[in-house]
Amino acid sequence: MNNNFKKTMEACTGACLPCTAWSGETEEIINQAVEFAAKHGTGRPTEVYVWRESIGFQRYGAYVREAGSHQETLTETLHASAVDFIVEKVEGAVFAPEDLFPGATVPFAIEFVNGLYADEPADHGRQAIFILRDWHRFINANADHVDKQLACLERLSQSREKHIIALGKPNWNDENVPIELAHMMHRCTLEMPGKEERQLTAEKWRDHLTTHSAGKFPKLEAIDLHTLEMIADATGGLTRKQTENAICLSIAATATFDVDYILNEKKNLVKQAGFDIARPSSGFERIGGLAPLKGWATRLRKRFTKEAFDYGFLNYPRGLLMAGVPGCGKSAIAKAIANEWGMNIVTVAATDLKGSLVGESEAKVATLFDVLRSAAPIIAFVDEAEKLLGKSDAVNDGGAHDAVLGQFLSFMQEDTSGVFFVFTANNMEKFAPELVDRFEGRFFIDLPSAQEREEILRIHLDLRSQGTEEYDLAALVKATKDFSGRNIEDSINEAMGLAFSEDRPLSQGDLVQVFGEVIPTSKTKKSEIETMRTFVENGMMRTANSLDDVKSTKKGSMREFA
Repeated sequence: MNNNFKKTMEACTGACLPCTAWSGETEEIINQAVEFAAKHGTGRPTEVYVWRESIGFQRYGAYVREAGSHQETLTETLHASAVDFIVEKVEGAVFAPEDLFPGATVPFAIEFVNGLYADEPADHGRQAIFILRDWHRFINANADHVDKQLACLERLSQSREKHIIALGKPNWNDENVPIELAHMMHRCTLEMPGKEERQLTAEKWRDHLTTHSAGKFPKLEAIDLHTLEMIADATGGLTRKQTENAICLSIAATATFDVDYILNEKKNLVKQAGFDIARPSSGFERIGGLAPLKGWATRLRKRFTKEAFDYGFLNYPRGLLMAGVPGCGKSAIAKAIANEWGMNIVTVAATDLKGSLVGESEAKVATLFDVLRSAAPIIAFVDEAEKLLGKSDAVNDGGAHDAVLGQFLSFMQEDTSGVFFVFTANNMEKFAPELVDRFEGRFFIDLPSAQEREEILRIHLDLRSQGTEEYDLAALVKATKDFSGRNIEDSINEAMGLAFSEDRPLSQGDLVQVFGEVIPTSKTKKSEIETMRTFVENGMMRTANSLDDVKSTKKGSMREFA
């Protein structure tokens, strides 16, 4: 049983709080409630009734298999250590209004809670938990309905016999909980499954299939503890049902636990939640220059090990904030770090976390944090983060911006799971100082120096099977003065296209010609670059570029490159 669920329910039922408003996985909360009722009641029988709009109430129970039998038997109590049981609907135990017109089950839900055990002396002393699925859609239907709920909760608060679990999606907040009921409802969130729970799920499926499949899955028999741990890592960030589905799909498709298959399935599931998760295939070998930033990131990798905490560190690193010239590799650096660290990276666009409805943005951010926490250690990459968290003179969103900023500040300060944020920004001045302070690494990526441009040229020519020994690199370095990395890459592609269209090899002349026609980023973004360079001068950021070839002018705000 989920320890957080157990403790919350024990506290709320013990304090006669009539209702817990849960958000999270519906089926898992039902399973947890049935297990809680069967294991952790007060010694008296506790029944669980689940309501849904289309049916009414259906009783659920814990079933155990008797020794030597294939039949499952309903039991009202379980030993606290019992694990060999299943949660099922009780056959025939359905309760609905006689006249089942559309919407009839909504007022009936409150009537049923009030009426159960009310008239029969034999039922006195019995306990019940009522689970109202998707109740966020009905809780605030009208004033009369709200008052009937309040009267019901007031009666329930007088004893421990009945307790309501209201399920809402994506979560409960001040906008969907009527103010009259707020003091009667304790809001909770079921945690996503951690690594240990995910590993246990994989282990159970391995043991079940190897025991009951009569040798149909010989590959599963060879699954060892190391592979189970890999499966647990691969399913990080998935719900319990998604974890089980991914494992089962892998078995059906490959007859074993295939990490690559599960990772691919997880990518699809996480994308459905609005996020993109990946394990980049290349690292710093494809990033030219930026030695100080690369060195910093390489050193930081050890901070995600047990040895770091044994050494005396108290927490994981929180993040890297990069500002810089457009096209100088900020996004590429984020992905390369994920590869170098052996971590997954979740890419989040600012628009993914913005919602038009009240509370929608906060709910999306909360969902993101749940995914990240469960999948940690992980890198969360937010490109152009000032669009989400930056100050704006025209903010008129009912406080959503400040609420989302507060969520990020709190999470980055308090999270202990190992989520590492990588933010990029084109306008640092829009960030609140308290957000900037959350990042251990703050680097400005300037236009590449001569030495860095040579590295960039070598990398991109080699990647395209154009041997660098064929070219005068010194001349190409000079021709690309004040170019960004993207300027260089795009120009190489254009020069290759010119030669390819004429069915001949790429030449030095093709490159020089295209380089001469390009208007470099240093000119198209001149004012922005000048502003960003002041971040290094005033100590807000460190330079990410190699300083070997950099010379500062007397004015201090301009840089000359060899």
